[in-house]
Amino acid sequence: MRPLLAAAVFVCLLFLLGGAGEAAGTIHRITGIDSHAVEVDGRAAQRIEITVKKAGLHYALSERYHADNQLLVELEDVALDEHLPHEIALDGAVLQRLVVIPRENHRAALRIYAGHDLRSADAYRMYTVPGTGREKNTERLVIEIFADGGDALSKAVMGHTVVIDPGHGGSDTGAIGPSGACEKDVALAVSLRTRDLLTKAGAHVVMTRTDDVDVAYAGSSASRELQARVDAAAAHEEAELFLSVHCNSFSNPDAHGMETYYYPKTDADERFATLLNEELAAAGGLYNRGVKYAHFYVLKHSDIPASLAELGFISNPEEEQLLTDPAYQEILAQALFRAIARYFEE
Repeated sequence: MRPLLAAAVFVCLLFLLGGAGEAAGTIHRITGIDSHAVEVDGRAAQRIEITVKKAGLHYALSERYHADNQLLVELEDVALDEHLPHEIALDGAVLQRLVVIPRENHRAALRIYAGHDLRSADAYRMYTVPGTGREKNTERLVIEIFADGGDALSKAVMGHTVVIDPGHGGSDTGAIGPSGACEKDVALAVSLRTRDLLTKAGAHVVMTRTDDVDVAYAGSSASRELQARVDAAAAHEEAELFLSVHCNSFSNPDAHGMETYYYPKTDADERFATLLNEELAAAGGLYNRGVKYAHFYVLKHSDIPASLAELGFISNPEEEQLLTDPAYQEILAQALFRAIARYFEE
């Protein structure tokens, strides 16, 4: 990523925050917001950076008040100065304005108005960047809005065929979170959202399941289920890529983060897993556990490049809450879409 040499719109807001908010626990003090033009992988964009004290900011793209040219980003456990301007005018080339919306209980929202349609999964992206050196106790939430409206990656998937395999289902719940959330439900929700994004962009999507069912037959064994998923992909000769969607789990509820897996049938398997890892890490904001080699049945026996994505630990209370949030599920689906599009683009 490299800044454009052209004049940038720059807004920097410094807040003098009182100590009352800190008593509530881990409160992230917003110390600055700036916006400037950049070039990202050859694409013109407008970047918004929100700097906060203390890492681990919780953010999510909200589905409420949706409009084609707007994004609403919800922030949790934040403190805003009472003198913070509620509206920031931008240059209008890519973004028109940014509105800061205070909410109760240390919450806030950012409403971003663009000059074009933002419904494409590749029209924008969000990720966090940890501070370094003297700023190691800070974190930046970065939101990039692309001037082209996201057409580039949408064109990359057009005409391609992708198999999406929501893990578990039916009699197999998969892992169960501390609040009772089932892995099978999260995997299906994110997979269906990913399917919709790909289909909208002109791709053909094969789903191993579209409902809460066993893939082989009701009550089938684990081995038959795994083979049925491989068979579902093999039945489509035109299939080019296989994605299996799961949530992680561990006996220690502190275990956290996301990771992706591959079995090295070809170089393409690792490349796909790497792209998935990059996009999930950037979008989801969770600890990145890396790209790993594994002998998972669906990866080893798939005839096409394949990867398995562990979206987060459903056994971790905080990550369970995120994984069951429809807005966060949409963020994950967009990340999966971008990874698939990059696979076909590169």
